[in-house]
Amino acid sequence: MNWTNTKTAIVVSLGVLLAIGTTIILCNLAWPIRSIPNDWSVISGNSEQWHWANRKINAHSTTGETILASSKEYHNVTLSAITSTTNREASLAIRMQDANNGYIVIFAPGGTPRVDAGHISLIKKESGSETTLATYQGGMFLAMGQSAKITVAAQGPLIEVYLNGARVLRVMDSTFITGLIGLRIFGDPEYPCDATFAKVTF
Repeated sequence: MNWTNTKTAIVVSLGVLLAIGTTIILCNLAWPIRSIPNDWSVISGNSEQWHWANRKINAHSTTGETILASSKEYHNVTLSAITSTTNREASLAIRMQDANNGYIVIFAPGGTPRVDAGHISLIKKESGSETTLATYQGGMFLAMGQSAKITVAAQGPLIEVYLNGARVLRVMDSTFITGLIGLRIFGDPEYPCDATFAKVTF
């Protein structure tokens, strides 16, 4: 009788451990967000420039830069989105200290105003000044439209950028080690910017 009870206890305990292990694994998976996260807010521009529709985060600007960012700071992080724009840029932001300090991954497809050749660039902002750390203008843009999956992965000082799953940029920079993550666009009255961000994961 005691052995039967002991076996039952062992089986139940294993089941609980497996359930806990499964939960932990599932919680670590990056699922696409289903709306603008409640803890995300605008740190540059205004909230009216951002909205959720058609399962995408939509953004519009004619007044310069606007950044939608998390309230939580991240150290090692991977941020990914299917970005699209027909008229300027659709960009990702990581390790932002505030609107003027951090890293921006600019996706500017060819065929849009003020963009002669499509490019993806990693920009460092310090006190509002922008420095280009790396740029890709390779052949992948020739067969691509105004939409692409952009992924930026930061591990310590290493920052890597992927375009449709292929690594195109790799930079070592330790200026900012932690910070906010988010999305960014830039437009002006003459050249507005409209962009969408679908299947955002982090």
